[in-house]
Amino acid sequence: MRYLLPALFLFSLNGLALANNDQFIIPKHEQGESLATTRYAYVPVEVHSDDSGSNTQTLHGAYASYVLEIDAKHGLHFSHWLSEVKSKLTVAGYQVSLACTQDCSSKVYRAMIEDTFRQDGLYKVGYTNTNKNQFGYLTALKTSGEQTDAVIIFAKQTRSDELMLAYEQVSSTPMPNAGVKVDNSFTIAPLDFSQLTPRKKDAPNTADHPMLTRFPGSFLTWSSRNDFESYPLIVGPYNKTIPTKRVEGKVTTLNYKIDKRVGPYAVHKNYMDALVENDFQIIFECAAATCGKMLVRDNLQDTVFAKNHKADFYNMSTKSHYYFFTAEKQTPQGKIYTSMYSYQTSGKYEVDFVADIIEEKSVSKADLNIDSDGLTKEIATKGSVSLYGIEFDFNKHTIKESSTAQLNEIAEFLKQQPNITLYVVGHTDNKGAFDYNQTLAQKRAAEVAKVLSQNYQIDASRLHPVGVGPVAPKAANDSDGNMQKNRRVELVLKSPLAI
Repeated sequence: MRYLLPALFLFSLNGLALANNDQFIIPKHEQGESLATTRYAYVPVEVHSDDSGSNTQTLHGAYASYVLEIDAKHGLHFSHWLSEVKSKLTVAGYQVSLACTQDCSSKVYRAMIEDTFRQDGLYKVGYTNTNKNQFGYLTALKTSGEQTDAVIIFAKQTRSDELMLAYEQVSSTPMPNAGVKVDNSFTIAPLDFSQLTPRKKDAPNTADHPMLTRFPGSFLTWSSRNDFESYPLIVGPYNKTIPTKRVEGKVTTLNYKIDKRVGPYAVHKNYMDALVENDFQIIFECAAATCGKMLVRDNLQDTVFAKNHKADFYNMSTKSHYYFFTAEKQTPQGKIYTSMYSYQTSGKYEVDFVADIIEEKSVSKADLNIDSDGLTKEIATKGSVSLYGIEFDFNKHTIKESSTAQLNEIAEFLKQQPNITLYVVGHTDNKGAFDYNQTLAQKRAAEVAKVLSQNYQIDASRLHPVGVGPVAPKAANDSDGNMQKNRRVELVLKSPLAI
């Protein structure tokens, strides 16, 4: 105990003014290793007010704390330390409101510390890892006029017999005047959305949907269209499973970037309100915390639509900053569905807004998957046949799996007619630049010829791919239905001249 008393003799029996935050009432032991020191000019601190351990009071004022580790070689024991401190504080006029050195519960101390700013400064004492009858604590209060001072100490013996000390002191003092002033003439200037300008131009080959105008200052990073797909429309929160409604039709996906100052909620509300004003009914709406788990990721990850969403929906958790909704509208031509979300990774990044628009319709069976006999009759009668059973990914020449049935029939026709050679002609609608459409049509025609040659062992010399793009329409490009007629692959008899 030879090191205990010299340390305590530094403690004035008349009390040290706690407002002097450069000193401690119980100084750090000269042989101790300081693990943490914390000081605040003015904070609220909860302290025990009686020995029940359940009643507390809050002091507002200057605060200081430290955590010490004293080597076992100095022979200091937590109970002796606390007993000596208690005695000295009592002599100095402090009233000990709570003290325990035998059969103590750490919960009494932890309840006061945890989930407060004090935890960051004191956790190194290890109050969550204690052995029975190897720790203790005390709280002492001293009131003089309107000022109350408090000392709070936790002490424990480690398995290696080191003494660990967590010390706090607080003095109730008036709030220091920091000289903060308020400009009474200040008024909030709302962000004028109409003045926002896009940071970049739209990405090539992207376009808005005619149903929606874009948010001011936004630009398209990606857009896509699937002419006919089944879409999993979310109708409720993610709770073990995602409630969805399967809808079929043309699916347009739009990906926008919007000025970071707008924030995702303003985007969410503007689009949702605009749709409601135009007779859409909201099916489901949620914010990140209420959407459930990884709502968008788990709904789209095994679908064709995942690659068309360019926002980082793989990290959109319940702790993210995003808003989501789905809606529907009945029209004379059928229902229109929307699924939209706005997402901001953090305030320094732009808002991602992604919209799926589903125009419900049943798939047309006309002119689809013409069998080999039908191919023979059409070519014999007209010299050509238009095929709609060969489908491609939007704006690409990749053939979809749904085209397999039609390719099988073409291969069968060519095997039945071994002397025939064909032009394989790619056609598009007139949406977009001419050169782009003609190049796309050429690539699609070449892809059909390649697949027939490689997968069906059709002699490549019998197939001559040609891309004519939009120059030979079958209908006016004035509606989705007519444009669909113009997007086709055509087989044209090359030789002989007739069959």
